[in-house]
Amino acid sequence: MQQFSIGDPSAVASARRGIGTLAASLGFDVEDAGRAALVATEIGTNLVKHGGGGELIAQKISRDNRIGLELLGLDKGPGMEDVSRCLRDGYSTSGSPGTGLGAMERLSQRFEIYSRLGRGTAVLAQLWPDSREPPPSPTQIGALVVPKPGEVACGDCWCHHERVEGVLVAGIDGLGHGLGAEQAATEACRIFEAEKHRPVSRLMQSLHDGLRPTRGAAVTLLEVDWDAGRITSLGVGNVAAAMINGTETKRIATDNGIVGHVISRPRELTYSCQPDTVLVLHSDGLTANWQADRYPGLIQHHAALIAGVLYRDCRRGRDDSLIVVIRRTPP
Repeated sequence: MQQFSIGDPSAVASARRGIGTLAASLGFDVEDAGRAALVATEIGTNLVKHGGGGELIAQKISRDNRIGLELLGLDKGPGMEDVSRCLRDGYSTSGSPGTGLGAMERLSQRFEIYSRLGRGTAVLAQLWPDSREPPPSPTQIGALVVPKPGEVACGDCWCHHERVEGVLVAGIDGLGHGLGAEQAATEACRIFEAEKHRPVSRLMQSLHDGLRPTRGAAVTLLEVDWDAGRITSLGVGNVAAAMINGTETKRIATDNGIVGHVISRPRELTYSCQPDTVLVLHSDGLTANWQADRYPGLIQHHAALIAGVLYRDCRRGRDDSLIVVIRRTPP
């Protein structure tokens, strides 16, 4: 993952070079890497011209054994009154030719915008080599993992295992931050990978046993069975989880403790869910006072765009940040 703070045209140029290099490192050929760099340039330029500056995040994505690139442009500027109108070539509010958003949409395999007047804009672009998007997975996941400002190591991470009926997801927050927290989180992901076929209660016990030599972590496990309309949750510590149904947000309980050091007998909780339920999992690097009804229409968007908007508005800025958004892939 790479972050770029975009406040002026020189920062746009730096982001273009960085994202072109990142795309090449992911296996994009010269033409595809150039495509990614052009989309990054257009996103960055719009952040400067229309958003009053903002943030551009680039990260690797994978699906069906293929590697792609995801770009998120986030600002808190004046926003757009009519997104569909802004996407049409020739429409501009700044005297430019008005082809930037349309060009980004044509160059990307997935392109979405969420914007509200006075509340800013979020842009999602996903690009794949040869302009071929892999077939969709049954579960759509969008996630961001960002280290504490000034840190390189990050103690937050997530991992998942897709199943025929749904998905198992773990949100992990290594105690504290820095290298020790990262080591705990990395070990938790290793254990998850080895034990992912176990029931969630057994998996949590394996995590507790395996993290004893580390400083420990907060862990929340979510097991989703879309066909049965059921979510099973098991959480220890402050990795928060919530279910969104329409505009209603329901928090999922977790128990106190530190996995690897002090846990009581964690509660395995079961909730019913609908085909369009959206799940949000996040560390305490984000505030927990968000509500879905503050974001009209956002829940209809891709999970990655939802994650980007909540990260933009809810990050504390003084700790590692993790947010994972999970939903059944729309038909």
